[in-house]
Amino acid sequence: MDESFEALLSVLAAVRNSLMQRRLGATVDQVDAGGARQSAVIMVSYSDGTWTVTDENKTWSFTPAYGGRIEYGTGEVEQVPRDRDDYLPPEVALFFPLSMRIWGGSADDFRVAGAEADGEGVRFALVSIEDPSFTGYAFVNTKYGVMTEYVTPARTFHVRDLSWLTD
Repeated sequence: MDESFEALLSVLAAVRNSLMQRRLGATVDQVDAGGARQSAVIMVSYSDGTWTVTDENKTWSFTPAYGGRIEYGTGEVEQVPRDRDDYLPPEVALFFPLSMRIWGGSADDFRVAGAEADGEGVRFALVSIEDPSFTGYAFVNTKYGVMTEYVTPARTFHVRDLSWLTD
């Protein structure tokens, strides 16, 4: 069997396994093309479909019962319209690798051009759908089923301090 195919199968198995777990926490560091840096603390509860992103300015949370809610440091609270329930902030999408816009679909930015097992996970070579000279890579940690690196010329995400949380 082809090594790329085997690598993809291991990612699918890891993602399915992570969805059977309870809560996962981490810090996500982001750097944009201009060098601006931002960090956020993430909590994802696969068992009840909730997630929270907390950065220096706000906490954005989602629960299936109430939808999305953003609480700003100023005290202002914004309820996200229910028609946006399927939206995942980029920091949270890393915890749902199959939701990343890399699979070559009509709404995607990239397509996977190759996959190979690499230590504790799988590394994907990414190619822009619109401009093949625009490339990057992603790494999925197969222990957690989380994309711990996502690197393109436009921005970089790195997940650190990844761990299963106790109740």
